Amino acid sequence: MARCGVVLQWGMLMVLLAGCAVQSGAPEAADVPADREPAPTAFASQAVPTLAPAATPGAAVLGWLASTRWASGLAVDYSGLVIDQPRPERAELRLTGLRDDAVSAYEFRLELDATEAGWVVVAIERRAICRRGLGESGLCL
Repeated sequence: MARCGVVLQWGMLMVLLAGCAVQSGAPEAADVPADREPAPTAFASQAVPTLAPAATPGAAVLGWLASTRWASGLAVDYSGLVIDQPRPERAELRLTGLRDDAVSAYEFRLELDATEAGWVVVAIERRAICRRGLGESGLCL
């Protein structure tokens, strides 16, 4: 009998959390004023963490992602991750569906290098995709 109570409580918690997720999702496109269009900021260099070399370029990209605060936000703070690696030494990542009224997505460009020990990330750039456009300062409105 106690086990059924735990299952029921867990099920009720999941129902409550599901309702919260729907209500607290990312701002809708309709929330963007008509005179403002989504726009990207300029790409800016980011610090490159010191990570162990990886056996493949894809593993190096995933290792970098796992080492960042962005990995913990998947399915919590944003809803999507797209990784495009057009060639082994370059990867492009896009995080979408952010629960932010100013920023709708972040884009990253990673440069990788093959060393004797394996693949390493050598440069990172990031830009924000602003939901309501850019201000004069170059930051999201």
